[in-house]
Formats: sequence, structure tokens, C-alpha cells
Amino acid sequence: MIIRKDTIADSEAITSVTIAAFKNHPVSNQTEQYIVHALRAADALTVSLVAEIDGRVVGHIAFSPVVITDGTAEW
Repeated sequence: MIIRKDTIADSEAITSVTIAAFKNHPVSNQTEQYIVHALRAADALTVSLVAEIDGRVVGHIAFSPVVITDGTAEW
């Protein structure tokens, strides 16, 4: 298995892997692939890696920044 940074050429494979990963998940609304696309389009993925076996993408992980707040100023 090879772990590497994703490329734009991996987009379709990442979509397929994401759909498969959440297909039967009880709390999924089946839109995770759209979240990945939106984060990529916004250049908001700090890390985006794929796992590859025999030239085929079999996994994907991505990280993006997040801010958690309750709305309190200077929290």
C-alpha cells in the first residue's frame, strides 16, 4: 500500500471511495462526497491523502481547519 498526497486526477476515485465508505452508515445522509468536493473547491483541505494498492485508490483521508465557538466575543 502506498500513501500519497492526492491529485486532481484522484477526484473520481475519492468520490467513489467516500460513497462506499458511508453507504450503510446509520448517521450518514449520503452527502459526504459533496463536502469533500466543496472543501477542495474552496482550497480548504489542509491535508488530503489517498491510499493506493496496485495503482487503485482504496482510501482517502482529509483534514480541514475548523473553528468552534458559542458566539461569545473573543472566545
